[in-house]
Amino acid sequence: DLLDKLNRFPCRLSDVFEKIFQGIATSKDDVYFLYDCQKLDSNLIEGESKYLHRRITIEKDLVKPLLKGEDVHRYEHLYSNRYVIFPYNLNRNSAELYTEEQIKTMFPKGYEYLKECESELRDREKGRFNNDKWFMFGRGQGINYGGIPKLLAPEISFGGNFMFDSNGQYYSTTTIYGYIKKEDISISYETLLAIMNSRLCWWFLKNTGTVLANGYYRYKPAYLKPMPIPNVSIETDSAIRTMIKNLLVLKDEKEKKIVADKIEQEVFSLYGLNKD
Repeated sequence: DLLDKLNRFPCRLSDVFEKIFQGIATSKDDVYFLYDCQKLDSNLIEGESKYLHRRITIEKDLVKPLLKGEDVHRYEHLYSNRYVIFPYNLNRNSAELYTEEQIKTMFPKGYEYLKECESELRDREKGRFNNDKWFMFGRGQGINYGGIPKLLAPEISFGGNFMFDSNGQYYSTTTIYGYIKKEDISISYETLLAIMNSRLCWWFLKNTGTVLANGYYRYKPAYLKPMPIPNVSIETDSAIRTMIKNLLVLKDEKEKKIVADKIEQEVFSLYGLNKD
């Protein structure tokens, strides 16, 4: 009965988002990913290379902040001290691979590191990258969208663990999906965040999606796209945005739970449902 009631809403999640994408696939993460990073100055970053088993120094403009699935939690600020070496020039959100000469000239420290790893990168996927683009990622997925505001969520999750990358600051691994809404959609990212983090969305997924071990579910786009999305008034949208902004600055766990429950009630009301 509840599914029937939900399915009477004509709009679906697939109608709201312009792009749902998987994070970047380098095909050699231990070369491209740098761990436990520290900013040395405005231009340089130091981080641990698992491939070389030592710390390296690299130009800040050749790396991007990187999130893994474990970094994205429901209504918790995004943070990571990992970076990914990003050998692409972003021009109007379109990523174009640098030439080897450009990297050598613009990022000498980064080039020195990549040269140390060159044979490993050329040998990827049976030598598919044994050419003048040996430093490129294994796949092109996700490279154009890291710098755009978006919702982020781990693919495998127990309950909704969506968060809003409001500044378009982060890139992510293949274990995370990003959601970019259509320009003509008036619902705010915060309200969509509330809906997708709600117990209602979790209930919908449990009754329509695929379960993994220990009650975890795949938050795959194919399972989420049929989720009904209600009409949202400007007033309600504004109220939910305000509550989420308040929630994100609270430190006390009891206070956070009270505000999170109020957000849940707003979501239920959008669908014409009560707690029962």
